[in-house]
Amino acid sequence: MKSMKKIIIGLIIFGLFLPSAEALAKFPDDLPVFSAMPDSPFYFLKIWWEKVVIFFTFDVAIKAEKYRIFAEKRAYEGQKMVEEGKVDLAQKVQVMYGEYLNKAKGYLERAIQKAIERGEDALKAELDKKVEEIKSKTIESIHLW
Repeated sequence: MKSMKKIIIGLIIFGLFLPSAEALAKFPDDLPVFSAMPDSPFYFLKIWWEKVVIFFTFDVAIKAEKYRIFAEKRAYEGQKMVEEGKVDLAQKVQVMYGEYLNKAKGYLERAIQKAIERGEDALKAELDKKVEEIKSKTIESIHLW
C-alpha cells in the first residue's frame, strides 16, 4: 500500500513537470519546466522557478528578454483563466503581466545605457525597438482581458 502511494505521488509530481503540448506550441523556444496554471495549487512553484532563473541571469539584455517571455506566459494564462470563467485569477495574472513588462522595460533601458557607454550603436537600435514593442504591449494590456 505504501509503495502504491509513492507511485501515485511520483506520477502526480511527474505530471507537473511535463509541459503541455499547447504551451510548447505557444513557446517553442522556451523549455517550460512547470506547466501549472494559476488555478493549480502548485502554481507558486512555477513562479518561484522563474524568479530563480531570473536571479541567476546576469546579462541585463537577456534578463529583460526572460521577463518579456514570462510576461507573455502570464498573458496566455490570463486568457485561459478568462475562458474558464476564473476572472479573479485572470486579474491577478494581469497584474503580474504588467509587472513583468515593466521590469523588462527597465532592464532594456539599462542595457541601452550600457550600449551607449560602449558605443555600440547597432545594439542600441535593436534594444530601442524592443522597448517600443514592450511599450505597445503595456498599452495593449489595458484592454487585454
